[in-house]
Amino acid sequence: MGHAEQIWLLLLGLTGTGAWLAETGQAGWPLSLTVAGLIAWKGRLVIDHYMEMTTADARLRRVMYAFIVAVPLLVLASHGLGDALRDFTTLR
Repeated sequence: MGHAEQIWLLLLGLTGTGAWLAETGQAGWPLSLTVAGLIAWKGRLVIDHYMEMTTADARLRRVMYAFIVAVPLLVLASHGLGDALRDFTTLR
């Protein structure tokens, strides 16, 4: 089995883990931190192994790596600020 296939299987496993965790119904900071970590890990795998950013221009690579930091941070912000975001975005 080649390296790309191994990464693909790892991505499948991480996705399955995230889906299984989401079904547990154990909402809270531990779950949010775990999901944010899975998102970051999967993003890094895709960016490095399938988009080949390890050999790309440093500026583009920094933008992509910033993206995989920003998305998990948004997940954590949505957990921590969920009520405020709901109130802000609800029409009354």
